[in-house]
Amino acid sequence: MTFESILEYQRIDQELIALESEVAKSKERQIVVGMKARIDELSVQISKLSGEASEILSQYSAYQEKLNALHSKLAEFDGIVDGIEDVSEAEYYLKQIDGILSEIVALEKEANKGGSRAESVYQEFVKTWNSGVQANENYKLANEQYSAMMAKLQPKVQEIQGKLNALKKDIPEEFMRMYVALRKAKKMPAFVEYDKENASCGRCRMDVPNDTKERLRSSGDWAECPNCRRIMYIL
Repeated sequence: MTFESILEYQRIDQELIALESEVAKSKERQIVVGMKARIDELSVQISKLSGEASEILSQYSAYQEKLNALHSKLAEFDGIVDGIEDVSEAEYYLKQIDGILSEIVALEKEANKGGSRAESVYQEFVKTWNSGVQANENYKLANEQYSAMMAKLQPKVQEIQGKLNALKKDIPEEFMRMYVALRKAKKMPAFVEYDKENASCGRCRMDVPNDTKERLRSSGDWAECPNCRRIMYIL
């Protein structure tokens, strides 16, 4: 087994990784990510306020139904007390009427509280919505600047990708699968030379067990490091 192609692929790919790191750490990228996080945060707030507004409206409707029922109940007493001559009976009805009036007053107070909260929610919603509109405009501008930076890097990226694609045909599929998995796991370099003298991985420097040593005896041999999972090879 020869490793020239995969090692050359890895060497060139390091240039692409360096560009990816440059992009990730760029001011333009950081601003875009921050703006997107702000938009997501405002979206959550708007959703929460919308839910609270719906709840207030539902409560208000319930209050209104109860008030209508109490007013209807109160209307049933119209003229009853005037036609009663028995004092105890009159006191009974007056007590009933007083209880209904107390319930009406209590409900109206609750409804007023709900109205005040509804106004507060509305004002907060408008403020948050306007912030969201502004955040979207800022995000568009930041994204344009980020896209402009990416456009400048694109020729270099395409050049590197072209070299990598040309090398792929000479690399065993098994090696490419392992390389892609290790790259995704950010274990670079993925292929490292086995330190035969110390019987250790050329990257993590950990000693390898005897069964792995047996697989790494001569040129062309390779094995996975039991510790860091990189591919160790012997040229």
